[in-house]
Amino acid sequence: MVCFGGIRLNRGDLFTVYMEGIMMTVCVIASYKEEYSGEEMVILAVINQDNMVHVSREELEYLFPRSKLKH
Repeated sequence: MVCFGGIRLNRGDLFTVYMEGIMMTVCVIASYKEEYSGEEMVILAVINQDNMVHVSREELEYLFPRSKLKH
């Protein structure tokens, strides 16, 4: 978790920003502390609203079943 402007950002959080009049949905992928400067860094993904799909956990398990065999 990292704080930005008094807001706590957690992995998986979605938020909307406006840049040059264009609405963009952004997802927090990860955060880390930069080794040399100690600066908090955040990895973001910009999501196209037209490509966003909401899937239940059960449906996701059906689409991508976990292997029941363990190595």
